Amino acid sequence: MYISKIYVILICFTALYSYQKEESIKNSFSYYMNNSNENLGIIEQSDNNIFLAPLLSAVLPGAGQIYNKDYKRGYFYLSLEILSWLYRKNYLSKNENYERQYKNFANQHWSFEKWIKDYCLFANSSHPIHSTMINNETGFFYPWDDSHHISFYLNNELYQTNSSSGNDWFRNTYLDECNDAYNNNIQCDTEYFSDAEVLKDHHFYEGLGKYELFFAGWDDTHECEELGNSDDCSFIVTNGSKNNAFTANKLYYQYELRSKANDKSDIAENALTLIFVNHAVSMFDAFISNVIKNNNQNFNYYSSPLYDSSIKLRGINFSILW
Repeated sequence: MYISKIYVILICFTALYSYQKEESIKNSFSYYMNNSNENLGIIEQSDNNIFLAPLLSAVLPGAGQIYNKDYKRGYFYLSLEILSWLYRKNYLSKNENYERQYKNFANQHWSFEKWIKDYCLFANSSHPIHSTMINNETGFFYPWDDSHHISFYLNNELYQTNSSSGNDWFRNTYLDECNDAYNNNIQCDTEYFSDAEVLKDHHFYEGLGKYELFFAGWDDTHECEELGNSDDCSFIVTNGSKNNAFTANKLYYQYELRSKANDKSDIAENALTLIFVNHAVSMFDAFISNVIKNNNQNFNYYSSPLYDSSIKLRGINFSILW
């Protein structure tokens, strides 16, 4: 609501100021003297530096137009610049808010300790979500065979749960601690990894909602097992030809919190694209205006953005009329 009020005030101020500025020019004697042929479409020749105006607009859209005394265009580009930055700031703030929410939610409902104890449970072919953790070539995928991984610190050393780097320490240690659990599809009752500290970077929070590797760490996975009936478990979500394992918490995390954070981030990036386009168009506009005035040419031009069906910017359209 606050941002919307700012938008309205800026637009009203810009329109009023531009109108007053134009009226003051029209009321001046020099304006009438220099524009006696206005109805004939002749443009007043200017002594302005043709390179200074576009340079000014490249730094601040609209500045070059104001330098050229083209006040309406100048304040339009300047207003668009201000509104675009405010719009971007607003959605970046919303993105940060959802980002804090999904990180706090993940920290409360996912733990590495639970992941260590429960991963072996899903090797059981009778488990409702076992089918989502199967590789057609190798069968059940163990964490050390997965292309994704969890990074963690233990005793001041950084380890990964997969063996892609050629280090089999986690695989060997985990099997030593949990081999009986794997063979019997029960929890791995070990305290060996209790002091481990997960590296919670961007890849970690992304993986929590996307990959089955992280599934065992969610705190509501046992609800499905306790029900004992796969029909009562909303754990499998079909996405195209792929099945993904979900708990209620994982589903909320991925499609409610992270999805909204990503949407706000995308909108903020679109605003940044508009800012770049505004700089480019304003710079080109200021340059062409100066060229036209200095060459006393009787023509005009227009520019507009080009969007595709999904309202994504694909280019800029320039039209020159003479």
